[in-house]
Amino acid sequence: MFGIPPGVYTYAATMSGTPVGTSTLTVKNVGGTTVIEERVTGQLSGASASASDTLVLGADLSPLSYAMNATQDGSPLKDAAKVDGATATVTNVHGRAGAFGLPVGAKHFVVSDFGLFSGLLALPAQMQAWNRSPFLVVVPEIGRAAQLAPDASTTPQRPAGVPAADLPIVFSGDAPFTIWYDPATNLPDYIDVSAQGLTVVRQR
Repeated sequence: MFGIPPGVYTYAATMSGTPVGTSTLTVKNVGGTTVIEERVTGQLSGASASASDTLVLGADLSPLSYAMNATQDGSPLKDAAKVDGATATVTNVHGRAGAFGLPVGAKHFVVSDFGLFSGLLALPAQMQAWNRSPFLVVVPEIGRAAQLAPDASTTPQRPAGVPAADLPIVFSGDAPFTIWYDPATNLPDYIDVSAQGLTVVRQR
């Protein structure tokens, strides 16, 4: 079974070259699950923000639960997600709940919020474990979902500073992006969301 090495990892995000946030993620193995705890500080829509979230993954790295607490310009925000088989139930930052089923061709969920990186940290290991099959990503923050799939037909240009041994995974679909990751650890080193001008780089 492919997994994510326990440890503490730090990532810095920039938007069109401007620093927007720093994330520290702690990965733990707890009773057959992988627990990712994250702390983020930075800017959100021009306002100072901080957030913490916890993502729990099962033995096959499928998400089981997710909870986020944040403060934006002094105001509290929170959201959550729970996955039970083929259904993901989410509560967005406005307290509204919704449920999503797996579409045809997708066998797994991924949970990821904008400006938070716990869901992206797990993706290379999940793709290894799931044979790079299509998945439905749910975004609890806004109560939305999008189907994504790895695109083997595209070979991206290696960004400056990305280690020579790193491999890319290009995700096509509703929200395309590319992850460069270390195949020895499955840890992302560089995340490129070019449509938004966003890059996330691991800090060594």
